[in-house]
Amino acid sequence: MLHSRDNLHFRMTLFPGMEAALHKFLRKTFDIREGEGRRAILMQFNIFLIISTLLIVKPTVTGLFLSEIGVEQLPVAFLLVAVFAVLISTVYSRFLGQAPLVRIILITLLASILLFVAFGILLKFNVVGGWILFAFYVWVAIFGVLAASQFWILANVVFNIREAKRLFGFIGAGAIAGGIFGGYLTTLTAEWLGSEQLPFVGAGLLLLCVPITISIWNKSVLPTQSKFQRRKRIPKAEQPLQLIRKSAHLTFLAAIIGSSVIVDRLVDYQFSAIAAEKIPDPDELTAFFGFWFSTFNVISLLVQLLLTRRLVGMVGVGTSLFFLPVSIALGAGLLLFFPELWAAIFIKMNDSSLKQSVNKAAVELLSLPIPSKVKNQTKTFIDVVVDSVATGIGGLILIFLVNGLDLSNRSISLMILLLILGWLYFVVRVRKTYLNAFKLSIRKAQQDKEVVLDLKNESVVSDLKSILATGTNSQVLYVLQKLKAQPDPRFAENLLALLGHSSDEIRAEVIRNLYFLKNQRYIEIIQPLVEHPAQEVKIAAFDYLIEHAPEQMDTLMVSYLNHADPDVRLAALIGLAEESRDNLALKEKFELQSRLQQQFKALSDIKEEQVLNLHKRSLLRALGLAKLPIFFPMIESFFEDPNREIVQQAILSAGQTLDPHFIPALTDFLGRANYTGVAATALGTYGAAIIHELSRYSRSDEASMAVLQGVPRIAEQFGTQASADLLFELVEHSNAQVRLAALRSLNKLKIQYPFLNFYEKEVLPLLVNEAHLYQDMLSMLYVQLKARPVDADADRQALREELILLLEQRLDNNLERIFRLLGLKYPPEDVISVFEHLQGPQMDLRTNALEYLDNLLDPGLKKMLIPIVETALLETISDEVVRELKLKIPNEVECYRLLLEKGDDAIKRVVRRLLS
Repeated sequence: MLHSRDNLHFRMTLFPGMEAALHKFLRKTFDIREGEGRRAILMQFNIFLIISTLLIVKPTVTGLFLSEIGVEQLPVAFLLVAVFAVLISTVYSRFLGQAPLVRIILITLLASILLFVAFGILLKFNVVGGWILFAFYVWVAIFGVLAASQFWILANVVFNIREAKRLFGFIGAGAIAGGIFGGYLTTLTAEWLGSEQLPFVGAGLLLLCVPITISIWNKSVLPTQSKFQRRKRIPKAEQPLQLIRKSAHLTFLAAIIGSSVIVDRLVDYQFSAIAAEKIPDPDELTAFFGFWFSTFNVISLLVQLLLTRRLVGMVGVGTSLFFLPVSIALGAGLLLFFPELWAAIFIKMNDSSLKQSVNKAAVELLSLPIPSKVKNQTKTFIDVVVDSVATGIGGLILIFLVNGLDLSNRSISLMILLLILGWLYFVVRVRKTYLNAFKLSIRKAQQDKEVVLDLKNESVVSDLKSILATGTNSQVLYVLQKLKAQPDPRFAENLLALLGHSSDEIRAEVIRNLYFLKNQRYIEIIQPLVEHPAQEVKIAAFDYLIEHAPEQMDTLMVSYLNHADPDVRLAALIGLAEESRDNLALKEKFELQSRLQQQFKALSDIKEEQVLNLHKRSLLRALGLAKLPIFFPMIESFFEDPNREIVQQAILSAGQTLDPHFIPALTDFLGRANYTGVAATALGTYGAAIIHELSRYSRSDEASMAVLQGVPRIAEQFGTQASADLLFELVEHSNAQVRLAALRSLNKLKIQYPFLNFYEKEVLPLLVNEAHLYQDMLSMLYVQLKARPVDADADRQALREELILLLEQRLDNNLERIFRLLGLKYPPEDVISVFEHLQGPQMDLRTNALEYLDNLLDPGLKKMLIPIVETALLETISDEVVRELKLKIPNEVECYRLLLEKGDDAIKRVVRRLLS
């Protein structure tokens, strides 16, 4: 209702014709669709205000700092910025994802406003002591990084991936406009109002961000997203330093960024020093900085729009990285011989314009071969921590050169040239690691069966076209699935030809391929397929039309939502639910809630079971995407449906809502054998935040053993320390099957995320426990084998054989747990390979595996484990084995007592029957 009132108010503020024209303009020009305009415009205005404020306070504090304290203290300010940036980013990253994002943003905004006002008051009363200017300078620098970072995190929460791809360009234009506006406003008002008034102007602009942020959060986030959905969109770094150290490519990439920041600080110092020397008046100096900071933004924008794409595309990534250091070196050379203001402007212009255009594009391309998970975890660290540390190093260099040796600006030019040599060295090295990283990513994709098609090879393209034309259904589907990940317009004609294929599965896959051909429009061809008999084809066609014909969406929606064919209506409902997932305006406009209710009621009129199940699955897909709380009981009503496929779809739909309401029910499904896998998938959609809920469940008294065995399947999906900690807790569980499941998942985590802490020091006691358990189980198996010939009764003999089989299975599991524990201490790939060979039928491989293990283990572990492994290779347990292992053999009665005490439910059940 809040959104409705807001929408009404928004509509009332505009004339109807003007509003329609505005919507049409936004849709045609920026592809802003129904229900997105308010969010997009408010977010754009928000970043405009933030960057405008920055470009007002930054020239102000820079001008005052240089006039009042002097340029020789600027290196100390750089050093302080580095120290406080690292401290604040550490605290900030700890709270990010724990405290509500809106609270963190508002605290940052309000603290900045208060500090700007306080500084303005101190300026009014001419109280501008050294420490005050230092504090203001440091906070402005941190505000620039923090506020912009928080804004883009908020943008990722407000917009889903589909919306972000279309709207971030429009929103980012607000930042560019803010940079130009703020700087030129400072230039125009600095001498007229005076520098002491500008902090109030900045605070006033920033104050507008507070109600805008609150409105965006309350109207566009809270009504549409659960806490799990929000947390999934907030990046969280885990051990980024270890990731960078383990990758040569990331190391050199970080070194390039660090070198560029150090050089940038030296260039900044030169620019500021010469400007302060030539312009002694504080207000004139503030106006000078305001003008040039904005002008540099304009030049950077022009280079970005007119040159960046052509330059990077023409000369390649590696060569593009040379432009910035070489241009700065040219400017440093000019300053070496002509230490004048024009030369300082020239070097700063080269630095500012190329850094945010050509160099930024090249650096972004350098990160392409880096896996997305690694990229997400290291980007913030490189952007904030590496930048801050490099700023500190730049400050230390300047303190040494300026304050220590009392050298001139010309000497700083020499230092810049020297640093650029190091920078160029890193560029040369990163060009090689870039190619190697691509080769590794392709090799890894092949190992993971993610084959990357070589579409640069015309022979390969020709072969693929031939398969699409004449291949079997399975071959065609395989090629289509690979091409979907590598969309290429050269296959457009082949894809269109396949729309007439006899297989509905192929038709649907073809439409999904056409969906990703962004510059091709086949609306007239796809539109009739909305009425195709196959539901998957209908849904794929509707998704295509929504994406590629947004200007016709209103007409299409109304037409198909009211279609005579109920299957078409369901396909339209699924498309509408997905498109309006975070868009309340669309849901209200097309009455999604009432349409879903009507569809649910219509189920009772369907008599044919196959049709009924198809409609149930389609309705459930729409309900999950709609994520409206009023329909949660409806989803739950399908949990006990007699059809297993319907229950599975209900579980997946519950997970799609990302609502905490479903977590208990989905957790229970983990313990039901037929639904463990689908429940793990559904809970995995909640993101890494689900680990906290599962950890709390695993510690509770109500925890089911069957459920706990399924928990590791979820934990292994997330490369976080919380996942590793939860799994390690389960490794210490009393239930052997829970321990084995946890160890299998821990091994997978260690292979994929070796930088996590796997508590190697705590592995040894666990190994000792498992070794003792193996020996105890072996003793009891020996007793049962000895007692087997005594059985005269056939039923008793059958029970004993069942018990022996169970004990042998438990010994196999026990041995696997021992090896899985070793996989936490040694490379898991090697240890698991040894285990698999030991279990295999080939004697030579088993012998080689045992020899490798003997060389791998530490002396203490070797003494304890090798005899156990050797025993596992034997066909039976002899008296000699008993003596060598020094096994304590209980009598038969004691054996049963121990099995009833330590055995699992299956063993206890057989023992009780034997005793009875």
